[in-house]
Amino acid sequence: MKKKKNKGFSVIEIVLVLGVIGILSSFIAPKVRDYLALAKDSKAINTLQSLRMANETYYLENGNYPSSKDNNMSEILVELSKYVGDKFELVENELLIDIGGSKESAETKEIKYGGKVKVDLNSSKEFILTPHGDTSNFNIRGDEWSKL
Repeated sequence: MKKKKNKGFSVIEIVLVLGVIGILSSFIAPKVRDYLALAKDSKAINTLQSLRMANETYYLENGNYPSSKDNNMSEILVELSKYVGDKFELVENELLIDIGGSKESAETKEIKYGGKVKVDLNSSKEFILTPHGDTSNFNIRGDEWSKL
């Protein structure tokens, strides 16, 4: 009489497969985190570019830049809403954008994940990004926020 063999995996085989998956994921997880942070930084920069384009379009159509007392961001965004819509949320009259991370200097390898940058107007009526809260001065690529 033939013996029936149990079909399936042994406990050792399952443990080995889980171990290999764990080792592989430990190499992949940090890279995924960096790529997600880069994506958030890119989104912040794209938002800045959209505002700059809307600002210039407003200037071309009206002969002046949107104005407000003390660079009031909510008043400026109302004037620019024709060009960028009303997709921006203000927190205490400040336009804050989530970022993926920041660094203390361009050469630093250590990344502080998360944070926010604030959209401001400089003296030339150009939109710039400035670090907000505990966000450092450089993005994770090593570019200074205020010079983007």
